[in-house]
Amino acid sequence: MKKLYIIYAILLLLPIGEAGRGLFAQDIHFSQYNMTPLMVNPALTGIFEGNQRVYLNYKNQWQGMGQSGATYNTALCSFDTRLSKKKWEKGFLGAGITAFKDVAGDLKLGTTQLNLSLAGSVFINKQQYITGAIQGGFVQKSISTSAMQWENQYDQSTGAYNAALASNDIASLPPTLYGDFSSGFSWSYNKPASTISANDQLKLIVGFAALNINTPKQSFYSTGTNDKLFTKLVMHAQSRIGISNSDLTVVPNVVFVKQGPFYELNVGSLFRWAIKNNSRYTGYGKGMALSLGAQYRMKDAVIPMMLFEYSNYAFGVSYDVNTSSLTQGTKGRGGVEISLRLITQDFRNSPTRLLD
Repeated sequence: MKKLYIIYAILLLLPIGEAGRGLFAQDIHFSQYNMTPLMVNPALTGIFEGNQRVYLNYKNQWQGMGQSGATYNTALCSFDTRLSKKKWEKGFLGAGITAFKDVAGDLKLGTTQLNLSLAGSVFINKQQYITGAIQGGFVQKSISTSAMQWENQYDQSTGAYNAALASNDIASLPPTLYGDFSSGFSWSYNKPASTISANDQLKLIVGFAALNINTPKQSFYSTGTNDKLFTKLVMHAQSRIGISNSDLTVVPNVVFVKQGPFYELNVGSLFRWAIKNNSRYTGYGKGMALSLGAQYRMKDAVIPMMLFEYSNYAFGVSYDVNTSSLTQGTKGRGGVEISLRLITQDFRNSPTRLLD
């Protein structure tokens, strides 16, 4: 009976949607895929213009869910760079580190993860290159049992829950720790603008990643269970299409995720207006741009978003407007997500004009 209550409580904490079958994901994820590249594919490590890149992300969603109105919070920090500033001829290496913390629901189901990634890129020609990468790290999962409700705590005369009643049950669920490994591949294409002011460039990245390839066991019980994490398969594409002789750029993207029997499809686009262009060669001119757009997560949510860029910094904000039956539990409350990005720029040492 104890195990049945615990399993039921944990299932209530998992994301529920209509993408695929029932539970549409086992891993955490952000809606702003362009601001969490190392979470999407380790082969995106080091794929940007500049020298070092830092991301800070935070998501708060589904307020009002659960017994006490507990929310679902996720915070992430990532850093990636290239390993050398020497003249690039045949390719380059990239390295990165990602750390995130996720706390979900009344029982504070916690996931803390630290990943290291290493990527190698090889030039095909002046406009194309391919990248392969590996990623590995450790995951700790924990759960708080103080908010658990037991059968003995329901008043038999009223049927209502009464926390003052003794449960006469003791739940011991110590944190669990396991290793997690991933790999990925990407292809990048870059056709630069014909002139500095033409804005007719075309940039494209297509990638595939296999996350959790070791299918780690994530159960809180050391024996008697076989609760393994499904391998997550990710296919993604993003492009930047300049509108010739204008200040506008279209940034469409698509991300498809399959994890065991569950899947998720995200499509969308940003429309970027370059208010003021960066100085491409000296770096003294401070650029400014505003991007507006939306994502659609199939059968689950519409996600309007905004990205503001100034000099080396970018600030993004989005909001998940849930469209599935989950709205009955969230009472119309979706999920707000904010992101910050810093890229140190030194175009003279950049091996190529890369998609960011």
